Amino acid sequence: MDVARKLLERGRAEEALDHLKALLPTVDPIDRWRVHEMIGAAFHDLADPDGAAQAYFNAAQSDHYLRAQRQHYSNYLFALHYLPDVDKNDLAAEHFIYDTLYRDVEPLERVANRREKIAVGYVAPDFLNGAAARFYEPLLTAFDRKNFYVTCFSLSSAADAFTAQIKNAVDEFITVDIKNIETAARVIASHGLDILFDLGGHSDGGITLQLMAYRLAPVQISGIGWLDTTGLSAVDYILTDDFLTPPTDARLFTEKFLTVPHALVFTPQLIADNRRVHSTVTFGCFNNFMKVTDDYLECVAEILERVPNSRLIMQDTTSIAARRRRMIERVSDLLLTDRIEIRLGRDAYLDDYADVDIMLDTFPYNGGAMTATALCMGVPVISVRGDRYSARFGSDIIRAAGLEELIVEDQNEFVERAIELSSDPIDVSDRLKGSALLDAKKFVADVEEQYRRLKNFIDGGDWV
Repeated sequence: MDVARKLLERGRAEEALDHLKALLPTVDPIDRWRVHEMIGAAFHDLADPDGAAQAYFNAAQSDHYLRAQRQHYSNYLFALHYLPDVDKNDLAAEHFIYDTLYRDVEPLERVANRREKIAVGYVAPDFLNGAAARFYEPLLTAFDRKNFYVTCFSLSSAADAFTAQIKNAVDEFITVDIKNIETAARVIASHGLDILFDLGGHSDGGITLQLMAYRLAPVQISGIGWLDTTGLSAVDYILTDDFLTPPTDARLFTEKFLTVPHALVFTPQLIADNRRVHSTVTFGCFNNFMKVTDDYLECVAEILERVPNSRLIMQDTTSIAARRRRMIERVSDLLLTDRIEIRLGRDAYLDDYADVDIMLDTFPYNGGAMTATALCMGVPVISVRGDRYSARFGSDIIRAAGLEELIVEDQNEFVERAIELSSDPIDVSDRLKGSALLDAKKFVADVEEQYRRLKNFIDGGDWV
């Protein structure tokens, strides 16, 4: 396994995968999960969600340690969202299984809140600058200090400038040691919270959910960092809106809906007006290559064929060279491949939005920060409204931006709207100003109003 690990570290995912597959039949059964986990990592580096999902499922089945089983199963659930053929009912059923991994976990004794303010905690794998951070930042920096006491619980000591900003903004910032999950859970339970908001979900192996299972506050909420049900019965609510989760979707969630007018607000790193004149229409896809399906590639190929001299830039969110090689292989069978440029991700990615006239969002798993960033950079984004939360949040971002005409209902309309927009562009920047997507003050006020209702309810009052 050390050989495979070194190959992965050197970006040689294809060789690592071949080595691991040959190793699998010979390894001691007690260590087989380790091989499956590394196979999942290799498939991730090759942007192959089918392979990754199967490998993480195999790891969960073969592991003998419950904490690790939970982690593998979270990775499996995450990977399922990339797959275009998974029915939303089947996806929900797979999430519901997750709760069975906690059948022996008992709620911990909690310290009651003795403050006059409503005590809200936010737990995350880390509080580093990243995609999710751009959506939850206002809850931590613009909260009502007169009526709320906010504590952040980070499960990592890693820090950057964003971490420092959050530390200065909140009332308390606690770094929690997670070597022992129950001990870590007791730290959070001792802080006298009314509400605990999980910002991680099944990302990072579901480590935040392993804590939430101990029921560390009277009310526990998920959202923003996870775009589906957690499947964990200890989580009471998911922050959402009626566009993301119409009432008929309630059966797909173990949580109740905590509904606000817009569940997504964005704090951009930069707002720019991208009105460069390109010699030809340039389409873009700056999403994680794991999200690029065969159906998506067929659509963009048709768009390129029907828009003369147009081109497409596909840029990954990582700098893993194996992904670029695999994507080049995937597009090699398409017509007009000479008009498709495949790029690796880079730190200075904001500059790259100026190269694009129209972004083509992936489906069924949309872009989140990519979609919002593109709009803030003046680039329109066309997105298909799917049939579940994780396939609707791209459209919900566009709705919050007041650009509903960029939301389409199916792949045929996706192609036609792209062709229309190539000859009749719209001004995104002017429309974005004053939109709900950038109205952090209104978003925080809406969420805190729901917190007040929850506090009244847990104190024995009516849900008003």
